Amino acid sequence: MSAGETVHLNRLQAEVEGLEMVRASLAAGDEVAAYAALHRHYLDRIEPKLYWEESDLDQLKQYVLEHCPHELQLIKKTADEVTANTFVFQFPWDMERTNIPVTFDGAIDWNHIPAEDPEWTYMLSRHRYWIALGQAYVLTGDETYAKTFCQQLEDWIDRNPVAVKGAPPGLTWRSIEAGLRCENWIKAFAYVKRSPHFTPALLAKMLTSLYEHAEYIVATPCEGAKRISNWSVLENHGLFEVSLFMREWKSAGVWQEISEKRLKETTRLQVLKDGLHWEQSPMYHNEVLHCYLDYCLLSRNNGLKPDSEIEATVRKMAYADLYIAKPNHHQPLQGDSDDNDLRDFISAGALYFEDETLKYGGFARLDFENAWTFGWEGVLKYDQLGTVAPDVTSVAFRNTGNYVMRSGWGEQDAYGYFHCGFMGGGHGHADMLHFDIHAYGRDLLTDAGRYNYGDHTALRRILKQCDSHNTTTVDGIDFSEYHSSWSYERIAEPVGTQWVTEPTFDYVEGSHTGYRDLADPVHPLRRIVFVKPGYWVLADSFDCKEEHTFEQHFHFMPGEVAFDDSSKVCYTVSPDEANLRIMPVHPERLTASVRDSVISREYNVVEDNLAVTYQSRRAGFTSMIHVLFPQPAGSLDTPGVEAVNVYNYLGHIVAEREAEAVRLTFGEHSVFAGEEHILLICHKVPGYHIDSYVVDGKQVFGEVVLLRRKQGQEEVIVIK
Repeated sequence: MSAGETVHLNRLQAEVEGLEMVRASLAAGDEVAAYAALHRHYLDRIEPKLYWEESDLDQLKQYVLEHCPHELQLIKKTADEVTANTFVFQFPWDMERTNIPVTFDGAIDWNHIPAEDPEWTYMLSRHRYWIALGQAYVLTGDETYAKTFCQQLEDWIDRNPVAVKGAPPGLTWRSIEAGLRCENWIKAFAYVKRSPHFTPALLAKMLTSLYEHAEYIVATPCEGAKRISNWSVLENHGLFEVSLFMREWKSAGVWQEISEKRLKETTRLQVLKDGLHWEQSPMYHNEVLHCYLDYCLLSRNNGLKPDSEIEATVRKMAYADLYIAKPNHHQPLQGDSDDNDLRDFISAGALYFEDETLKYGGFARLDFENAWTFGWEGVLKYDQLGTVAPDVTSVAFRNTGNYVMRSGWGEQDAYGYFHCGFMGGGHGHADMLHFDIHAYGRDLLTDAGRYNYGDHTALRRILKQCDSHNTTTVDGIDFSEYHSSWSYERIAEPVGTQWVTEPTFDYVEGSHTGYRDLADPVHPLRRIVFVKPGYWVLADSFDCKEEHTFEQHFHFMPGEVAFDDSSKVCYTVSPDEANLRIMPVHPERLTASVRDSVISREYNVVEDNLAVTYQSRRAGFTSMIHVLFPQPAGSLDTPGVEAVNVYNYLGHIVAEREAEAVRLTFGEHSVFAGEEHILLICHKVPGYHIDSYVVDGKQVFGEVVLLRRKQGQEEVIVIK
């Protein structure tokens, strides 16, 4: 043993129960016996209680073997690759996934950068794959997995000394990696600790390194911009975990106090009142949620009272996941996000809070990772927990400017996601006024994703720019101007957002400041009416004086897209899945083209895709209105769509810039069978008696009004 390791043993607390033999051996000068005694202590100690317990092992093995075949396949595949020094990062919540394997013929080069992407190198030193080695070991008993973990752990520690204070951290010692490693090492240890390959000497080396990790994180400032970054959450969560795992060490209490204080400060800054993380990326919302929830669970498991503010934040964040989840349970591709299933986080929240509404949006049975996290008691408790449907469907996240429209909670229900909020930092995109649609089990309009974080490819810029989102642009100018992978030169600010939700409709509108600095300022406005359960009317308008080119961009999922030149109707063509028809109300005002695009549903993966851009070159006030109509798989049902004249109460047709209306007629196979709908949209806010408009013989007063007619009956719904 080295002198440095002995010093660390001398930092053990003097009177911790169970360390008597360690102290006696040290007093006798027998380091070998001291490390052996410490090893026995770490193998057999009852406290701290972190996640699953050894007494759970047989039940957990049986449970995951029976109920988690997909996860088992990924665990086994990953473990087999890592034993061959091959690395592919494919776990759903790996922040930067990969698909191209990298194999080292000899020693692992911990600083290797493939394809000019250092994010790969950061992933290599986060060591999530070591948990897979441990899980494969306890599930199969194959010592190869434990041996590989032990060899790689020792190799990494030996060849990556802790960064010197004030020196650049290099590729292996950024503070975020240090925090993530703490969790992954501690979790992996629980699986492999009884392997003969995990020797007393290796335990001493690991504990020494974890001590250095903790001191490194403590010394990393957590203030200013760092305090509001997800980094501070991830690294201080790791520090908190080390404070429990190394509870026998004199500094553990200090680590715990500092980490808890920092985590509490970050909840106040990073999570808004509506429950969403400020960075406007569901991916990072959930990375942060994981850390906060894990802090709460570890605190409770060890008789500590979790901070009430952090616990309340966890509940808000879990409910935010419940409400933003699409009917297929996946998060939107907003900002730097992958197409991930949210049920693992929702299920964890349901179990921690014993919340039947959260369980309604989670898995029917506890998933693989949560089973190991909560142990056998958690598996049983989750099975016994009932489900209660949420008492709301559509939800406004007003603080972050995100709005969810939903017809119901079934997997075939319709869903829309509208964004009119602030940028959200480096993970945010130029996606103001972006709108997603999911219906009948399929994404129909979608964000194009993130691809990667490097400016070494053109795709990072392309995917963060405006026209990679379902939004509008003016004169080909981006309303938020891309500068680099993590920054923008000019950023549009949201203005004028309004929201109304009722059982039969949702309504949202929003604008932004992105074109106010043009020589002829343009004021864009997007208004969306969701007539439940079946369709949306999208009304974009642009208020200005001079001539401009106005564009609307729509991005589909990969597949065939068709376009009708005369009607300007654009529609997806998927015989076995749901489809979407975009039906212009005034096709004569528009030109349109289907163009090549891309979509990235996970980091480092990009697929060819198609988009349609509608364009109008006009002077002064201009509107572009469409009916967005989802069709279930195999359905050819399409409503009739036509413009309707709008009159003032004196019988004079009003100008386009004042008000417009659209009529929809539905066939016998529609959810609105036999109905006729007329939607009035006033571009000039009614405020005088002359603004009492007549539409198809009906006098109405309101900014947005829906007429529903069926079999001689008429209903007038003033939406706004």
